[in-house]
Amino acid sequence: MFAFVIALIILAVAVGAIYLLLRNMGEEGIEVAAPGSCKSGQCGVRCAPVTNERDEVAEEISDEAEEVRQKEVA
Repeated sequence: MFAFVIALIILAVAVGAIYLLLRNMGEEGIEVAAPGSCKSGQCGVRCAPVTNERDEVAEEISDEAEEVRQKEVA
């Protein structure tokens, strides 16, 4: 039982330390985020240009998904 309590205390301290580390990094302007989720726009990731080709592919995928949904319902 004593070991279980010690493990919980160590876990709580570790979670708190990680929280404080991430919070301080955010206050200093260091972004901690998954790739592609840049909030400030300064992460060096450029958005792909919008083209008609991308729109056509999106429509095809949407149509295929709709067909699959209709087959599942039937």
